Amino acid sequence: MAKSANETAAAGKPALNGIKGGATAEPANAKERALDPQVLAQIAAFKMRIQAGVGEVVLAMLNLPRYRNQTLADVMHLVVEPMTRDRIAIAKAGGEGKVEETAGIAIWASVSDEVDAKIREQIQARVFPVRLKAEDWASGDTTWLLDVIAPSQKVATAVLANFKQVVKDKPVRIHPIVSQLVDPAVLEKMKVRPVGEAGEKTGGADKA
Repeated sequence: MAKSANETAAAGKPALNGIKGGATAEPANAKERALDPQVLAQIAAFKMRIQAGVGEVVLAMLNLPRYRNQTLADVMHLVVEPMTRDRIAIAKAGGEGKVEETAGIAIWASVSDEVDAKIREQIQARVFPVRLKAEDWASGDTTWLLDVIAPSQKVATAVLANFKQVVKDKPVRIHPIVSQLVDPAVLEKMKVRPVGEAGEKTGGADKA
């Protein structure tokens, strides 16, 4: 049977999702696909900040016995995931005309009641570092300071003081390891006490 001109034309077109004579997939207009230069610049700046921050934190961790058994795979959940959620604070030192250097690092989380219980369980089991899922780091309003990385007790205490200013009047629960790194007198003055390990009372931290 002879085909009409329309059928012949349709037969020459590629099928789209199995439909005979469907429209060809054409690329979108380049201007429509192109991102705004300002958005591209913001994305590039974010990537650079994350890459630089991850490098700083990992190098600092390598100098600490408590992190030396971590694997490369651990970097993702210990550093990358909290950093992309703005849960790693890096304090810088340096003045006018001086090169800025990392003075100290605070690793923290703002968690839900469920994640709060998970952190407490790990502390009681003496698990360190605390293991959290990506979505746990910013899952609620309960603030935890999980570690402070600093070269001395004086600097660690300064990092804690600066962190307390960041969270302002919010209660802060701190990991027992942090209490070993900072000046206990300052902890008492700031009314910040660590959540205890197994066999220790934990109620004080709730009022911190």
